[in-house]
Amino acid sequence: MKLHKIHLLLIFSIVGLLSLGGVAAQDDATEIIYSQDSRAMGAVIPIHIENFMAENPDIVVEWENISGVPDEQRNLYVTRFTAGSETPDVLAVDIILVGDYAARGWIEPLDAYFEADELEAFNQGFAQAAQLDGQLYAMPMYIDGIHLYYRQDLLDKYGFEPPQTWEELQMQAATILEGEDNPDLTGFTSMWAPIEGLFMNFLGFYWGTGAQFFDEEGNVTINSPEGVQALETMIGMLDAGVVNESILTYRPDDARILFQQERAVFMMVQDFVWQPLNAEDSPVAGNVNFTRIPYFEGFMGDEVPNTVPLGGWLLAINANSENKEAAAEFIRYITGEEAQLLTAVEQGRLPTRSAVYESEELLEGFPVAAQQGANYEVGNVRPSAETGALYPQVSEIMQTEVTAALLRQKSVEEALADAEEQINSLTN
Repeated sequence: MKLHKIHLLLIFSIVGLLSLGGVAAQDDATEIIYSQDSRAMGAVIPIHIENFMAENPDIVVEWENISGVPDEQRNLYVTRFTAGSETPDVLAVDIILVGDYAARGWIEPLDAYFEADELEAFNQGFAQAAQLDGQLYAMPMYIDGIHLYYRQDLLDKYGFEPPQTWEELQMQAATILEGEDNPDLTGFTSMWAPIEGLFMNFLGFYWGTGAQFFDEEGNVTINSPEGVQALETMIGMLDAGVVNESILTYRPDDARILFQQERAVFMMVQDFVWQPLNAEDSPVAGNVNFTRIPYFEGFMGDEVPNTVPLGGWLLAINANSENKEAAAEFIRYITGEEAQLLTAVEQGRLPTRSAVYESEELLEGFPVAAQQGANYEVGNVRPSAETGALYPQVSEIMQTEVTAALLRQKSVEEALADAEEQINSLTN
């Protein structure tokens, strides 16, 4: 498959609701509307539609280019689906909202259109987000996640390998801070403002203990020795000066800017930062690398827990669509190997299908993909499928209580107990 960038540039200006008229469609063709913002995959969406319609002339696909602002996007769907709208037929859904939309009856179960074993070809951690109560509701489209970025030049200077455990990271950060004696340098930065990213951060630490957010009975388990260890480690990094207090106001791009200004040794954020960090005018270009999110000491070999908080998007069918079979065919195409390869090479949105990472074309067009993909294989999905429509409330509770502990407004034990009590009262 040859990918033509000039073709992408020619059609990138197509915005809003469009139908690609360059592909001959049958007079009695089925028309479906595909809803997704352009921010994530904009330039490649028209290519996908054109390719699909060339292979399926009996289906016409129109792209509805909606807002990329998460709240605005969700409000649009709330308005439409509450009113029983038949469109869009296909919609892109954030990984943390599949359970929400499924629980509300907004999206169609896909078991009638996809075989159960088809999910086996996808990243298994990510695939958990596609299901609710044993039913399939969405197909994985592309994946992202949080990585631990580090200053390769500083680790080399002090003879360190990338840290595998949180204990190693703290030791390395403290050693480098002492050695550099630079008041503008911090050991670790991330997104610890009271946002979704803070909950993801806590989960990265918590999963590093080997624990899970819910037990087999569906009860929250964070008020535990493992939960205490995770949150005390975050607070301990503040107390030890490895982390600056300003981190409590940081969002993802705040952390990226600090790290890019050569003012941090380690950074824990999403993978969107890779390109700006390595831009020609970036002070850290050539001196930055990344690894998986650490875990705590005591694990070996196959016992090492998954710690990487996953993000990404899936495709679902509107439960009120009148063209569900055609919608399913389009989803099958977009989530197929060839389309995922195109999306990755042209847009940097990485595949959810594990086999695509073996493609020479992917590794030539996006060399860092293999390393990012390896991190995703040790990833977990936030507890959105288990909580369904309640996930936003669960996340907000965790953000509030973790923040209270980080600000020393509550003890670690009090914050975790309060969070667990509130979440269990919601979910049970």
